[in-house]
Amino acid sequence: MEYNKTMESFRQHVTNQSFTKMLKENNVLEEGILDTVRNAIRASIKFISNKIKSAFSKLKIGGATSINLNYATRGRPLNEAVDKADLKSRMGYYSEFCTAYEIAKIITEEKGFMRGKSVSELKKVRDDYKANKLLGVDFGADTNKVPAEAKRMEDSGIGLAKSIWNDIKVNATDLLVTDFEVVLTGESGKGVTKADIELIARKRNSNQVVDHIEASLKAYKDWNINVANSTFVSWIINLLAPDIGGFKTKETVKEKVAKFVKRYGYQKEMEQIALYQRFGPNIKSAEGRPAAKKAVDDEQVYMKVRNLMIDIFESEYSKRKEEINNNFVKLLGLDGSDDLYLAVQKKSGGEVAVLSSRTSKEFNKILELLRNNYDIEFDRSDRIVNTGIQFRSGRTVLFKSNFAFRDLDKVSQFVNMKDWQ
Repeated sequence: MEYNKTMESFRQHVTNQSFTKMLKENNVLEEGILDTVRNAIRASIKFISNKIKSAFSKLKIGGATSINLNYATRGRPLNEAVDKADLKSRMGYYSEFCTAYEIAKIITEEKGFMRGKSVSELKKVRDDYKANKLLGVDFGADTNKVPAEAKRMEDSGIGLAKSIWNDIKVNATDLLVTDFEVVLTGESGKGVTKADIELIARKRNSNQVVDHIEASLKAYKDWNINVANSTFVSWIINLLAPDIGGFKTKETVKEKVAKFVKRYGYQKEMEQIALYQRFGPNIKSAEGRPAAKKAVDDEQVYMKVRNLMIDIFESEYSKRKEEINNNFVKLLGLDGSDDLYLAVQKKSGGEVAVLSSRTSKEFNKILELLRNNYDIEFDRSDRIVNTGIQFRSGRTVLFKSNFAFRDLDKVSQFVNMKDWQ
């Protein structure tokens, strides 16, 4: 069986002791996680309780005291105690803060009226994030990239802000009777909206909305855009059964797979995909990334997972094509639910080109075509893992997406938007 072959591969890459521990952690996943979380919570509660008791025992009538509760987190805020420094995601947030500040700056310079966060408050959000989350942080091999990447986000923010402002002025023509509000939603809206920031124009001193831009922001070095990232299992479930997957559901991977299998079948295939999803990360935990990458390559994990994914997709696509078409364009962010703003700066300090889904005729042409009948086809190769996906209307290729594997257990999808400006 494929399962037994894969388990034998585990044994070839870890010691017996490590393997036994790994097997226990994966077969009794919920129990291990719950025990760890339960013990951590108990320890934290005991620690906080003791600190509070100590502080109150020294407090005199009418006095005040303060309690430092972040000893155990090495000085970081409690809600960031296990935060791992990831340059890509942090630059994403920095891009949002830069763009929000630049929009507010334009509104102020144009003598517009603001509600909510002021331009100075948004500047502080941007500057504080740069100082505390980017500069002086150890990003490993990426640490030296921080200054240049931060500058690129700042340059892109200027271009994105100008584009968003120009778009909203189409409907908000009279600044004397309009209030503007910039809302940061990239973190608070996670799992609810793909919008990173919002710009709302209202009639002054009322809640009547004149225009509302929910902007999904992207800042890249070229037009080949990463539009979606998933683990192996979540790609299948989010595409074929989004009500089971996504951020809103709190079930474990095992629970989501069980629900999916109960509804559609594919138990053997889904169990194999879930096993392969654990394969690389488990070896990485035991022996490090180089060993894990070699094991994944030797085992041809990416190729096997890709074939399983496509097999399940094609089987379900033959039964419910229209539903899956709708799910796929949502996964790629091409359903038109948010306003897409894409900034591309090919050279450091160079010109920033911006695509706005509100004003791009080619982009909206694609969206319109995706509202009609079309077919999704995967290109398979026995030699190349990364796979092209064609969105076709008859013999006409509407556009192509590339399906790429990375980081031992993840898959990313790219769309080249160069001709969509």
